[in-house]
Amino acid sequence: MRKLWKQGLAVCSAAVLVLGLAACGDTKQESKEKDKSASAGNESASSDFDPADYPVAISMDNMNHPVHRIVQMGFLKAAEKLGYTNAKVIGTEGTDSAENFAAAEAFSAEGGKGLLLWAGDSSSYPTIAKCAAAGTVVGIPHFNHQQEDGSYPEGLAFNMACNPKTYGKDVADLMAEKLDGKEGTIALTQNTKNVTENNATQAFRDEWEVMKDKYKLDKIKILDTQLEGGVIDQATAINLAIIQSNQDLIGAFGTTGNSPITWADAAAKAGKKDGEVFIAGMDATEGNLDYLEAGKVQALVAQPLYDEAYKTMEYLDTIFRGGTVPEWTDLEAPIVTKEGTDKNGIAYHRDIAKQVQEFFK
Repeated sequence: MRKLWKQGLAVCSAAVLVLGLAACGDTKQESKEKDKSASAGNESASSDFDPADYPVAISMDNMNHPVHRIVQMGFLKAAEKLGYTNAKVIGTEGTDSAENFAAAEAFSAEGGKGLLLWAGDSSSYPTIAKCAAAGTVVGIPHFNHQQEDGSYPEGLAFNMACNPKTYGKDVADLMAEKLDGKEGTIALTQNTKNVTENNATQAFRDEWEVMKDKYKLDKIKILDTQLEGGVIDQATAINLAIIQSNQDLIGAFGTTGNSPITWADAAAKAGKKDGEVFIAGMDATEGNLDYLEAGKVQALVAQPLYDEAYKTMEYLDTIFRGGTVPEWTDLEAPIVTKEGTDKNGIAYHRDIAKQVQEFFK
């Protein structure tokens, strides 16, 4: 499998490591599973079907980011299990989405049959259409691309994600319980302004108002949402400035994969003790889990990074074999705490993080 990874790296251009991750997509139509629900189409496939004849790839930017490594591992492990020996990672190590899309289009033009495209906004739509027209089956996990009329972009075979409104609400519920009766401010930060992160922070705000009927929260103010970006040092400095401007800060929710670390480090630099600021952020990566276990962070939103990529490859396989899959699949993002168990606990996600380290040695 490492051979497949190296093969994918050869396609990519070198650049800086920055997080371009936006959290998961909103699901406006949970009933959109339609009658297109996953079928047992494997039985209808040609008896001479050979997965080795089907090149597949996962195309994304920020290829070496630990969050994205989890996604890559899920896709490549599924490909290996299903017999797809021509599977690779393509895209770019930097943040230029145009390079990612160019790599996807090149893969398609060279005969690529299946593609997991990591794309969070409409700038990807021309690429999706172009790849599909060339005969490549394109699936997108993590980001919801459902349009206002319920349709999906031209050429997109399927889409899956967790719901940022759900985990934004879940974080608000947990923080409201922990901050019951206290006084101070809460900060919300995002990587960029985008539909996914916007929905997460707005859902937090909306749920906070609901929680006022259950807990004593009237003396807690939620600050305007700020952009911390994806570079750790810069984000830490931005969050430190927020704390310095709001010395009564008692809570922070960041929607980037680095936000647990950037908020915890900012709090430490501001002289705050571990746990003095209730910090919640995205992704159960190794570094974030370390901070959670040490008590520097209180909650992590565990986006289903591995599961969504693994399932994307399974969906591609089903389609190749003549089956059908749901146009939309709704996924769960558990909230991980130090006291949690199973998918809500540290051990479960430690195991996935360990697998990533071993996989990409």
